[in-house]
Amino acid sequence: MRTRVHADGYLDISDRRRVRTPGNHEIKVDPAPDEEALAFLLSHTFPGHRKIARCMTVSDRKQIQLAMWADSISERMGLVDRIWRRITDPIAPGKISNRPKLVQVVRYGTSWAYPLYLDGHVTRVLPHGGVPAPVTNKELGKKQLHFNLKTA
Repeated sequence: MRTRVHADGYLDISDRRRVRTPGNHEIKVDPAPDEEALAFLLSHTFPGHRKIARCMTVSDRKQIQLAMWADSISERMGLVDRIWRRITDPIAPGKISNRPKLVQVVRYGTSWAYPLYLDGHVTRVLPHGGVPAPVTNKELGKKQLHFNLKTA
């Protein structure tokens, strides 16, 4: 394919064939492992009240990997926030109180559990300034979400 580069730097693409400008156009990224992607995602605090409704897809885990490598905080938070909104559903906060409200416990395998709390106007894993209180089985009810281990 012949293209002409003019003195002003523009490409002449009058022949209507696809022209690729210099630079990276396709970055191949391996997805982050399930447990690492989930831990990284839940290490952030998110505005609004939401709970997890879906598992992360391979594409989501690739974006998590890109977020881990991101140089700027705004780029990282943009990626993480998009994934968070994709896998969660909004919930009604109910009565706002000074105490964090347990909304869901996300379990991965048999050893990892992440309790999600509504804390003021945000959703977070750990309540502000403390560690999660022990959760009784009666309190959990339908608030548990299990991510199954995938065997390759």
